Parts: sequence; C-alpha cells; structure tokens
Amino acid sequence: MGVLQRFESRLQGMYDGGFARAFKSDLQPTEIAGAVQREMDDRAAIVAQGRTLVPNDFVAEISLADYERLQVFADNLGIELATLARDHAREQGYSFVGPVRIRFEGAPDLTIGTFRIRSGVIRGTTVEDGEIRRPASDLPRPNEGFPGAPRLLVSTAEPGPGGATQRTFPLTSPVTILGRGTDCDLRLVDQGVSRHHAEIRVEDGEVVLVDLGSTNGTFVNGQPIRRVSLMDNTRVTLGRTTLVFRKDSTY
Repeated sequence: MGVLQRFESRLQGMYDGGFARAFKSDLQPTEIAGAVQREMDDRAAIVAQGRTLVPNDFVAEISLADYERLQVFADNLGIELATLARDHAREQGYSFVGPVRIRFEGAPDLTIGTFRIRSGVIRGTTVEDGEIRRPASDLPRPNEGFPGAPRLLVSTAEPGPGGATQRTFPLTSPVTILGRGTDCDLRLVDQGVSRHHAEIRVEDGEVVLVDLGSTNGTFVNGQPIRRVSLMDNTRVTLGRTTLVFRKDSTY
C-alpha cells in the first residue's frame, strides 16, 4: 500500500464520512497530501553525502469558507498529513532537521476548493547534555497549552548531592513525539532511546503516553508500559533520560 493509500485509509477510519459531509466543495485531503509530497520533492536539497534535506514546516492556505468548515478537523488532519510527510521522507531517503508540522490558514484571495502550500525548514527542540535547546524560530502558539498546563520536567542525570537540574518542556500539541530522530517534537540525544520511541497524546482531557515499539522500552514509575494515562508527578524513563509529568489542578 502506498503512502497516499495509507493516508486515505487512516482518514476513513478516523472521520467515518464526517469530513466529507463537512466539506461541500472540491477541496480534497488527498490533493493537499499530494501537494505536500510534491513540495518536499521540489525543495529537496542535498546537504551532505547521503543526506537530502526537505522542509518540515508546512502551511496549507485554503479559502476562508473552507477554513471555517475545517476547524473541527484541523488538528487531527494536520497530524495525519505530518505522518504522511514522514512516511514519504522515509521512502525517499529524505531528512528533517525538526518535527514535521502542518497547519491550516484561511486566505481571503482563495476561492472555495482551492489551496496553496508554503513550507520552510525549522529546527526542533533537542535535549542534550541536560539542556533543552529550543529554536529561536520556533512556531508561535497563540493558544499555547491545555488546561492544567501539562508539561514534562526533563533530566538526563540522576539527582546528585546538589540536586538534579530539571528543565520544563510544555505540552502544547495534541501529539508530541519523543525520540532520537531529528523529526521528533522532543529530540532526546540518548543512545538508549529509539528514533521514534514514544508519543504523548492529549485526548479528551487526559494525557496518554504510548510506546511506539521502542527497542529498550518505555517505563512509567519503573514499570514497562505500552499505553498509560499520565497522572501528576508520574516518572517516565526512556533510555537514560528521565521525564517527570506535571499538571496543575484545573479547579
């Protein structure tokens, strides 16, 4: 099954026809997906022997009317399009320097059913040597965060005599991918961590941790897990990296 076919299959399972009913226009998700693939191919640049760099940040501009209809599906559709972009990159041997992000914007000059893609290269957040290195050009997030300000306290070393230094990574997206790969939302430079190790999903008010078939496993409070809801002060271990989940009271 090809990349586009897998994308269509995931959409059918997720929306069960709801997406099609919401759109009374010629705008089709598969056309946007194809345009994202073409944008990657057209802008692919060889930066070193055996490494071809492609954009990782995409904006799909659509008509204002389509944008209004899309609101309820925008986050999930962006996640599925990002998955498609990663699949296409893997098949073509492309590389990213940061997480793949795809978002939608309404454009007053576009008519119903039309769209255009613009893209860029934006470095992601990396955890290395106990530091969280954030890109200066990271995307603005006007509605940053979820109720309770869910976040990770990140440490790559066990507490010493002076106490461990923990740095905060706020969870501001519906899905946050953790791993060693450069396309992860939170990149962990740790040989014990898989390229795509685990993901954190914010679902219906819950924060859920899912292991992505990692080599060395994902541990919560010392126990191996496949999928678990995170509670305040839960301790997550990936390789030699420790993440403590925190969430403030919402009442």
